[in-house]
Amino acid sequence: MTAKNDMTIKYSKGTIIIHWITALLILILFPLGKYIGGLESEDKLFPLAIHVILGTLVLILTIIRTYYYFKHPRPPHLKTGYKFNDKLIVWIDNSFYYLLFLISILGILAMIIIGYGNAIRTGDISLIKPHDESLLVEGHNLLATILMILFVLHVIGVIKHKILTKENTLRRITFLK
Repeated sequence: MTAKNDMTIKYSKGTIIIHWITALLILILFPLGKYIGGLESEDKLFPLAIHVILGTLVLILTIIRTYYYFKHPRPPHLKTGYKFNDKLIVWIDNSFYYLLFLISILGILAMIIIGYGNAIRTGDISLIKPHDESLLVEGHNLLATILMILFVLHVIGVIKHKILTKENTLRRITFLK
């Protein structure tokens, strides 16, 4: 398959920076969340506070990136030569935004309803209401797992595109020439 995409058209500098910071934060947040899930209640507060801070940063960056998405020019969606793959690329890219917003909303609701926020703020673990893995926490975890699956598919797609079309799609989302 021959190259069909113009790799000289790049995302804005802000989008590039936010993309890579968010990717790094997600790679920290996912295992941290799994680690927290295995801890006893009294051991959760500090790692949970770190998780909340980093998760809030991801939410803020996602809001900013969404703004950039609509206000700054961006490269056209990649074309692979296969309609299904072309649609899959768009679907996965858009799904990241939806998932990040939904994960954040469920996390915020868990902070309020279950009492994680008050417990972190005061250092009093007894403020966490008994919940036996509430739907909020389970939903948050499920969406995070789906996000990681899409993350892996995203990376595989970049590699597959490089192999099949000989196009370095990373040029669009990095400062490489």
